[in-house]
Amino acid sequence: MRILLIILFSLFVFTESSGMELSIDDAVDYAMKNNLDLKSKKEDLNISKGNLTTALTYPFNPEISLEGRSLNSTGDDVKTRYGFGEKNEYTLYLSQTFETGGQRRIRKDIATSNMDAVQFEIVDMERLLTGEVKREFYNLIFLEDKLKLTDLSIGINQKLLDVAEKRFRSGDAPKMDVNLTMVELKKMENEKIKVMGLLSLSKARLSSLMGLPPDTEIILRRGEDITPPLKDMDLKELKVTAIKNRPDIINFEIKEKTITEEISLTKAEVSPDVRVSLLYNRDYDKDVYGAGVSVPIPVVNRNRGQIETLMAQKLRLNTMRESLKLLIEKEIESAWQRVDTAKKSLKLFKEDILPQLKENADGLKRAYDAGRVDIFAIIIEQQKLNSNTAAYYDSLFEYNTALVDLEAAIAGGGK
Repeated sequence: MRILLIILFSLFVFTESSGMELSIDDAVDYAMKNNLDLKSKKEDLNISKGNLTTALTYPFNPEISLEGRSLNSTGDDVKTRYGFGEKNEYTLYLSQTFETGGQRRIRKDIATSNMDAVQFEIVDMERLLTGEVKREFYNLIFLEDKLKLTDLSIGINQKLLDVAEKRFRSGDAPKMDVNLTMVELKKMENEKIKVMGLLSLSKARLSSLMGLPPDTEIILRRGEDITPPLKDMDLKELKVTAIKNRPDIINFEIKEKTITEEISLTKAEVSPDVRVSLLYNRDYDKDVYGAGVSVPIPVVNRNRGQIETLMAQKLRLNTMRESLKLLIEKEIESAWQRVDTAKKSLKLFKEDILPQLKENADGLKRAYDAGRVDIFAIIIEQQKLNSNTAAYYDSLFEYNTALVDLEAAIAGGGK
């Protein structure tokens, strides 16, 4: 037992110290299983199943009642004189209400539609959660790249500072070179502090989306920097696919259908329910049997106000659905344009701008070491390289998140 406990403790310590290593797909899968809001939403499905069970259950139980009387007479006639309890009368009633107009069937249809609506709400929540997790994952990659860039800049500026101090001590460079490199070094150190703070917040947000404690150590397992685009990316086709697949659009259609069923139920409720009664009466020394039917007359309450309200709600849902279609088309167009623009920008940075700037910076460093240029030229060129490298990371982040937004907008239908 002691050995087993030691092994388990060692595994626990190893797990805690090594952190949680995740690819982007791992993060999405984990969030689908453990996100607290999604778990809560899935409980609504159990509630809707309970409502369906209620709808399938017949709403009226049979009723039974018993009435009894005991007669007592003090008349002079011996034949009619009797004491309490000697002459008894009792009546037994049995009644049952029957629905008309197919109300039970309509209630079942309404409950089924409501359950379908909850299922599509869950699917839509999963769609949005997938987008949030992927965006935060790419944000972490972006911040990690910026942190590496600041570390690289700090290292370069530290080397420049060492060279500047050495040349200053030997009388080959002015004190201003030392001051300039010192300022650049402190700027990069301050930038690193900011990036580390943003990185910590991003990890906490991703942990929250995945249903993990905010201090969970997350280690990113990165794939290719540039996510491959959707296959057969035709803008018009993507719009059609989105309108067909989006769960929020489908949910509007289900809700409109539900309201139509509720209108039918409201009209059916105007039809009077039939109440059938049977009775048995024991009157002294004879038995009496009887039956009856009662039907309410819907003269005053014909549910007109409720029907008008439901009709207005249906029209509003139809308007909201058409508005959502327009919004989806705008989302797709916007994300499409962002993907295209960011992709062109990435190509320009990767193939032209960054290689040239790196070559320039390396040449100036060699020239400074040889004493042919001053430190100010190197700092300017290094700032250009750093700012353009940061801009490359911005474009990479924009490309990946725009692609995530496009996938979310079409509900993944273009994969």
